[in-house]
Amino acid sequence: MTPDILYGESRERPYAERRAAADIFMPESVITDIAAHADRGLEEDREVMGLLLGRIYTDDAGEYAVVKGIVTSKLESDRVMVRFDRDGMGELVDAIDDMPEDTDIVGWYHSHLGYGCFMSDTDVKTQDGLFGGACGFALVIDPKRKEIAVFDSTPGSPDVARMVILEED
Repeated sequence: MTPDILYGESRERPYAERRAAADIFMPESVITDIAAHADRGLEEDREVMGLLLGRIYTDDAGEYAVVKGIVTSKLESDRVMVRFDRDGMGELVDAIDDMPEDTDIVGWYHSHLGYGCFMSDTDVKTQDGLFGGACGFALVIDPKRKEIAVFDSTPGSPDVARMVILEED
């Protein structure tokens, strides 16, 4: 079972109208950082993972997320499995503790090496354990196929989420 690192205090979600009909908004620089991490993993024939940081908002259509950055730590991985290394958990917890107060963990990302972007049974269990149906996303990247997909937190069967990549100045 994945430790529940996301639940603690619950706070009111700020209200803000979406700029487009999407579930998650992600800056191009964050996609670049995730892709670079996945490419380094591919070079070592290892999956990678990390957390998506940002803010969850609400509007008349429900909740959505705006990603601001990522955080990761030392990993234990091979070509078909990845998890945070126990020795690196202190580093990860410190990074989470150092997040600005208005920042949420809005999801997680991980790579698949050449077999496409989907949610495996293990991925679904991880997603359910982290978010339990609350607003949260799983980004899967396949650096070998050059594919990326984002999934929502529908319990037991995450659906593909609509993502907008934000251009930056």
